[in-house]
Amino acid sequence: MLSVIIPTFNSEREMQVLLPVLVPAAVDGLVREVIAADSGSADGTGLICEDAGVEWVEGGLDVAARKARGDMLLILPPTLRLRRGWEEVLRNHLEGKGGTALIAEGPPTFVERFSGVKLAGVLIAAEALRRIGATTLADLRRHVGRAKHLS
Repeated sequence: MLSVIIPTFNSEREMQVLLPVLVPAAVDGLVREVIAADSGSADGTGLICEDAGVEWVEGGLDVAARKARGDMLLILPPTLRLRRGWEEVLRNHLEGKGGTALIAEGPPTFVERFSGVKLAGVLIAAEALRRIGATTLADLRRHVGRAKHLS
């Protein structure tokens, strides 16, 4: 199963939009847990997470990855707007034994095909993230480089 990690910092508004989109995937059993890796939020991010049943961890991705119970981790920026059907695309990728992938709002633009997707989540094996030790999503994307693009 999949653990979702969302790096947060004063992300109250963004979490109110992102979390409801994850609910159908949780109901279907694709998402096992959602963890907020917080970097010192001073707004209502923690309350939103608590109300939604999201586990709250203070620290970076490496701290959240150690807490995660899933074999695969989906790290999503709180500002990402997942497209309809994202969970089916992800499920097909996982069932096909697909590895690391980028999750973005839509297909890459012409420029992003060469420079890389700017706003993207990362699907990665939990053990791989633990080995890398990335503490931020930007750091993780640098380590991942070019990966299969799912949207």
